[in-house]
Amino acid sequence: MVRCALTGTPGTGKTSISDFLDTKVVHLSEYYEEASESKTKSGEWLIDLDKINTIVKESNFKDVLFEGHTSHTLDNLEMVILLRCDPLVLRERLIKRNYSKEKINENLEAEALNIIFDEVVDNISEDKVFQLDTTYQNPEQSAKKLMSFMNGNIKLDESYDYSERIMEWY
Repeated sequence: MVRCALTGTPGTGKTSISDFLDTKVVHLSEYYEEASESKTKSGEWLIDLDKINTIVKESNFKDVLFEGHTSHTLDNLEMVILLRCDPLVLRERLIKRNYSKEKINENLEAEALNIIFDEVVDNISEDKVFQLDTTYQNPEQSAKKLMSFMNGNIKLDESYDYSERIMEWY
């Protein structure tokens, strides 16, 4: 297995899908406290990306998938799988998580404006970025499709642009 990251906007299914994958997964959230100096007022870790990179390097992980919304910032990635979700569906997922209205809007805008995708291609060549839309699939279905891709049985060559959703918000 190549050095791979599973990333995406919160609510796209990273953790839920990773529970169904037939591969060793490193959940970066398990290292957030160690890689942070403090939390925001709402209780989110302020992650030092250099620290989390150092932690991962020192742990010397082999044949794993790094899961987390910051996994695409790790050094020496060979592939990034970016989960996508239509903001209309993503909103409902984030509401179920009891996210604040402000946090929901921040994440919806990030998804619609391709913020994570842009961050990914700043870190790795675009031809090593593969997108999977989780909008109308449950985590198990998405995991099966992802494993089929990782085993070389299917291609993930789609790209997604939800920017038109912004016009519906104003």
